[in-house]
Amino acid sequence: MNRTPHPSRALAVLTLCSFTLGTGEIMIAGLLPAIAADVSVPLSTAGLLVSAFALTVVVGGPVLALATGRVPRRGMLVALMGCYLLGNAVSALAPGFGLLAGGRVLAALAHSALMPLFFRTAADLVPPERRGRAVARVSAGFSLAMIAGLPLGTAVGQWLGWRATFWAVAALTAAVTVCVAPLVPRSPEQAAPEQAAPGRRLTELRVLGDRRVRAVTAVTALSAAAAFTAYTYVTPLLTDTVGFSPSAATVLLLLFGIGGTVGSTVGGRLTDRSVTGAIGWTVGGLAAALLLLAVTTGAKAPAVAALFLFGATYYAVIPAVNTRLLDVAAGRARTLALTVQSSAFNLGTALGGWLGGRLLAAGAGLERLPLAGSLIALAALAWTLREAAGERRAAAVADRPGEHVA
Repeated sequence: MNRTPHPSRALAVLTLCSFTLGTGEIMIAGLLPAIAADVSVPLSTAGLLVSAFALTVVVGGPVLALATGRVPRRGMLVALMGCYLLGNAVSALAPGFGLLAGGRVLAALAHSALMPLFFRTAADLVPPERRGRAVARVSAGFSLAMIAGLPLGTAVGQWLGWRATFWAVAALTAAVTVCVAPLVPRSPEQAAPEQAAPGRRLTELRVLGDRRVRAVTAVTALSAAAAFTAYTYVTPLLTDTVGFSPSAATVLLLLFGIGGTVGSTVGGRLTDRSVTGAIGWTVGGLAAALLLLAVTTGAKAPAVAALFLFGATYYAVIPAVNTRLLDVAAGRARTLALTVQSSAFNLGTALGGWLGGRLLAAGAGLERLPLAGSLIALAALAWTLREAAGERRAAAVADRPGEHVA
């Protein structure tokens, strides 16, 4: 008999899975100098490992979702976790940069499909009115990766060598796979029995043409771009502009992660009250926090407060937009839609980093980057408010007797 654990225990396992994937993604930041020296490449070349990971998630996720829609979900999860483990093992064993990059691409390919699967599993474990908090629990794994995973991974790399960090992530992946596999249904995404595979794929693709799906993925991409225009360069901002020492800046990055954990919880609760309202409040809060960071770079205490709010508001956006996507794509192709959502996040991350670099190359000061991010967040807020107004008008028309929407 297949017994499902209590939802709170199951969500804890999914949070640990998210922590594992998050740590495996971001730990590279603390290992790049050692990797560059060991495989004899410039630091700028080693930095391509970050770009390769993000671009693989952007492209690979939707392709995998379409190609594996009929594969039993539990088997798919075990295969993907095995792929993630293998990618980290290949990186740990790599004698040179080429094979190391290949291992990162393999891990990123698994990552691109696993996170949407974790979000969907979390949403299926709880009643609809608690879906926002369930998704927030999984999202919290990423902020915990910033608080604990990144410094622990960096410490292991310093004590035992950078390869040991990859082995540690591979071992943790094996452990969490044993725990999470029973939580995932064996069946693939529900579809009509008579529906042929080509017709089903067409139905899945149609979900991407839904205006509401396009809107929430656009808001996701803009929010990520807003955050990472500033966050990509937050360390030099804290040291060169605000005036903190490098060691203090490291501690402050942990504060950002703590803010993210708080923000995930608050965002989940707001989402369970009103999904569209939560998106508006959290995206608006992100714009305000970035603006506050831009205007407080001359004073340490206000800048610290702004950094905490930055982390809190950004991570509060994530459960709101993911729950919104689960709502508007329900019953059709939620896994594909969530995968595209993950691609939108990574695309926004890459665009934010690129925009910040272009602004610096053009002569803008570091303090201008949070301001630029705030403007992008305001664009996301405008899009959110426009969508909410349109839905209110449509609902008002639908409630009027005798009137029909053409």
